[in-house]
Amino acid sequence: MSVIDSDRSTASTGRQGTSPKPAKRRRAGAAGTYMAYLLILPAAAVILGVMGYPLFKLIQLAFQNVNDFLVLANPALAHYIGFDGFTKVLEDADFWQVVKRTILLTLEVVSLSVVLGLAFAVLLNRVSNWVKVTVITVLMFVWAIPAIVTGTVFRWLFANIGGVVDYICYLLGGKGMLNHDWFKNPTQGLYVVVAGSIVWGAMPFLVIGFNAAMTQVPKELVEASKIDGANPWQSFRHVVLPVIRPFLILAASLSFIWDFQVFAQIWSLRQNSPEPGYQTIGVYLYARGIGSNHYSQSAVISVAMIVLMLAVLVFYIRQVVKIGEQD
Repeated sequence: MSVIDSDRSTASTGRQGTSPKPAKRRRAGAAGTYMAYLLILPAAAVILGVMGYPLFKLIQLAFQNVNDFLVLANPALAHYIGFDGFTKVLEDADFWQVVKRTILLTLEVVSLSVVLGLAFAVLLNRVSNWVKVTVITVLMFVWAIPAIVTGTVFRWLFANIGGVVDYICYLLGGKGMLNHDWFKNPTQGLYVVVAGSIVWGAMPFLVIGFNAAMTQVPKELVEASKIDGANPWQSFRHVVLPVIRPFLILAASLSFIWDFQVFAQIWSLRQNSPEPGYQTIGVYLYARGIGSNHYSQSAVISVAMIVLMLAVLVFYIRQVVKIGEQD
């Protein structure tokens, strides 16, 4: 019995001797957590300096009276006016018309971009490798073209004299389209020509991104769905889409953020002087700020623009966090 008791006491002592090890691991884990924050601190400081200070100055400018170049050149003349600048902008009917126009254009462009991007990505998965490489190479060249150049090219394509689009429509039977002016009606010019140029510029990122996401779909799942009797559409909807859903959400969110503040294409298509019917919030902001020296008003518009995009930004950040947790 004494031998057994001694063995038990030895085993108990051994277990007690090993008990501090989890505490060591916890301390190591805590140190690792602190180290992670320490390593990310320089990047956070740079981001705060590059983005935080300009954002602070923007908000400060929105509460001042700097709506004249003389006031901007002589800071001593600037003083705080409270929310008067916000009241003036928010009571302007033109501002809300611009916001409505911007939201409609953004929803149209994002919807078309995502749908066409998915369609072309699916087609890329069904062609031979040399065709895929050729198409991706062309898309990369399109991606490298500046937005100003894209707007200029679309202005030539849709010109009412010698325009390629008018001539093609004429050949297809549209006799009245030979010298059709696409820009005379701002609704047609904005939601057809401008939207087309934006979608064209968005295609490379979306097609290449969706194609890369689709390569991560296990072929076994697709083959199993076909064996179970699913047609191509059902296989795509119930197998492919759930797998690429994280990238689909992120791509749509980023497209909304980018397209909401579109400027270069409109500015180029209307030859540096967009009519009121072509003004989205990005163009309206530039015209009120740089064009008219109303710097405080443009700061107010910028703050309003940030608030309008805040819901999309929060949604985007939440999706990024969820994807990070899943990984």
